Amino acid sequence: MKTISIFLLLIYWSIMIFAPVMSNDIKLSRAKVSNTKIVEQKPRS
Repeated sequence: MKTISIFLLLIYWSIMIFAPVMSNDIKLSRAKVSNTKIVEQKPRS
């Protein structure tokens, strides 16, 4: 029981530490995608 609780605490703290880092990576990838969408050409009328 003690080893399971230590293992769960390790998982919990790793998520708490890496969550802001992962969210920044996701925001950067979304920004890159939106920049490529802005560059698209408009159809000629």
